[in-house]
Amino acid sequence: MKQRVNATLQVSFINWGDIEQKYPLMFAANEDFDLVFTSSWAKYNETANKNGFYELTPELLQKYAPVTYERQPKVAWEQAKINGKIYMVPNDNFEVVDYLSLIRGDLREKYNIPPVQTIDDLGNYLKTVAKNEKGLNAYSAAESFALDSIALYQANEWYEVTTGLLGLAYKMTDPSGTIFSVYDTPEMEAHLKRVKDWADSGIWSRNAVVAQEDPLTVFQSGKSAMMAHNLGTLSNAASQVIKDHPEWKPEIIDVNPEAKRFLRDYLGNGMAIHATSKNPERALMVIDLLRYDKEIHDLTNLGIEGKHWEAVGEDQFKSLPDSQNFLPGSACPWGWNSLTERQSADTPPIKEEILAKWKSGNIVEHELQMFFYDQNKMKTELAAIENVLKTYYLPLQYGMVDPVKGLATLKQKLNEAGFEKVKEDLQRQLDEFRQANP
Repeated sequence: MKQRVNATLQVSFINWGDIEQKYPLMFAANEDFDLVFTSSWAKYNETANKNGFYELTPELLQKYAPVTYERQPKVAWEQAKINGKIYMVPNDNFEVVDYLSLIRGDLREKYNIPPVQTIDDLGNYLKTVAKNEKGLNAYSAAESFALDSIALYQANEWYEVTTGLLGLAYKMTDPSGTIFSVYDTPEMEAHLKRVKDWADSGIWSRNAVVAQEDPLTVFQSGKSAMMAHNLGTLSNAASQVIKDHPEWKPEIIDVNPEAKRFLRDYLGNGMAIHATSKNPERALMVIDLLRYDKEIHDLTNLGIEGKHWEAVGEDQFKSLPDSQNFLPGSACPWGWNSLTERQSADTPPIKEEILAKWKSGNIVEHELQMFFYDQNKMKTELAAIENVLKTYYLPLQYGMVDPVKGLATLKQKLNEAGFEKVKEDLQRQLDEFRQANP
């Protein structure tokens, strides 16, 4: 980068468990940084509305990130607008990011467990491992929302309109897009009862609620028997496991094979510039390189060529022995995801099989997919709701409290925090969006 645009890049990371607190504090304390990851699920709207990001005008983008500006689909720029202004450089490709499961096939076979096909099959596998494999967590559960995604939202074809598991959703196949509270559904109660049963069976450790471990690292180091993530991440993880521990026989499992799915919006991953950056123009030049300079893109995604990986043709790679010190994608380069990504030559065939299955009949579209909720008028209520969810829903997610009593308490506290008011505001905006986009 020094040679290309007279810039160097120093990277800092935030632990998963610290994002909710540390991410906003970086802006509140006006720390000295230029570039930052952001997305629809990582406080894009919230931070932009608090003037945390630098406005990216078309003129700036065209001058300092010309390749990005040219290749970016126009709809992506439209999605990134908040009050008519752009504050992030989004993905340039759609993704399906529903969560699936990656398990140890050797452990399944060891205990004569049939192939996992349903959520109950998955529970049986995890319970069996928890009972018999001492010193190994069946599931690290560092991402508690993963079970919500797999066993609740995907299983019922629900789409949550806002990020952060606020709990307001519509059914993907409902053309009216009527909003409902997932906490009022029998499916939620049944889900929480399952989670409590899994917790009581010792599937995850008692301190999982405060764990800050990366589930990928935990699984690949042999400390857990399952991880949950999107298909791309699981495919890369399985490829690495096949290389390092082929005896584990990794298996990618979709327990909702017939469920309808949305393609992810372009704001699923992206980069923004700090509002007080001293180098906004240079930062845009760096984004252009990260996304589309082949050498730099490969370097930040895969490590050093010849040391961590080797090229297989123009669009594939093969990991080398030293890749264990820099796993593909391990530096979290999602902020500059682009169509230039190389695919592993060792990618398990199941990845393409699942993608083909989804493309042939699972992907659906809804006119409300392009809608983004303007939270400005509900800041007080949303802050109160966030505190309620942390206090009362998090223990439910980990099966730490009685699911029936805990859910009743949660609903009461949500109502006191203004949940119905937010629901009405969200529905009003959705109705207005539909009128404006017939």
